[in-house]
Amino acid sequence: MMKKISIISPVYNGATFLPSFIKKLVEFTFQDFEIIFVDNNSSDDSVQILQTELSKTKLDYKILYESNQGSGYARNNGIKNAIGKYITFIDCDDHIHPQKLKEDVRIMEEFDVDYVLCRTQRTYTDGRTLMQPLEGLEVGMIDPPKAGLIWLSNFFFLQGPGAILAKREVINFLGGFHTSKTGQDAFLYIRLGLYSKGYYYDKVYNFYLRHAASTISKRNKEKDGIVLSYFNLRKNLFSDDIVNDNSKAMNILKRQLNGDLFRLHSSGYSLSELTNDSRLEKLELNVILFNKFSLFLNKIVPNIKYNPFYRIWLRIK
Repeated sequence: MMKKISIISPVYNGATFLPSFIKKLVEFTFQDFEIIFVDNNSSDDSVQILQTELSKTKLDYKILYESNQGSGYARNNGIKNAIGKYITFIDCDDHIHPQKLKEDVRIMEEFDVDYVLCRTQRTYTDGRTLMQPLEGLEVGMIDPPKAGLIWLSNFFFLQGPGAILAKREVINFLGGFHTSKTGQDAFLYIRLGLYSKGYYYDKVYNFYLRHAASTISKRNKEKDGIVLSYFNLRKNLFSDDIVNDNSKAMNILKRQLNGDLFRLHSSGYSLSELTNDSRLEKLELNVILFNKFSLFLNKIVPNIKYNPFYRIWLRIK
């Protein structure tokens, strides 16, 4: 029997979070959904906990297995097996407001949009909370490519997978998630915002937990982890057909990629090796940044902000 919503939750060593996550699912005011858990090579007792806790509920659930490591692979497995008209993705260490699905469906059906978006609160394990920033959107309809350009300009404005409910057919058309190590959700949702019509409502209904074991926390501890992750995401977007169809998006990416390359060159990476990538075939290096004098200074100044060529480039939009 077809369900209104498919919720997909990738699981990797989520034993600590799963009992609470399942309890919250039971408390949703909208219950016409299936929950699809996709275990992604967990080495703890996540699967046993899922089987035990879910058997105590009346939830319509599936437990799938994905051997390819990464949340992109796991979520795509879930998409393949989903039957809902709408689809959303909630990691097992996050949660949404009990009324969110009911509100999302109401908006989707009243306004006939491709996706609906709410606000997100980020919580840290030390108790700190942060409202995920979002600028440039007003409550109501979002025509493409507005949201996509906003999110592309500043990844921090992305509200996370749990903040978005979308038509399954649209997610399928977009090809689901990229399978890179990081940035899979940004790749999908930036393209969703560029291509599809949405609706934004200003309620904090998505709650994201940042903890030491999360992929982003681990990435941020690596040398140049943030820059390398953003660089890879931007390369994937730069070579994507949907992004290529939008000249504003491509201009944003060209500038961002030039900045990434300059920062990585300053950190000791080889410029020729960085640019030897088929995804960057259409990229032209900015002559202000990438002339021999600028590149020489980039190797000797302690920070790129002391490179006068970089400061000139920043002033030119």
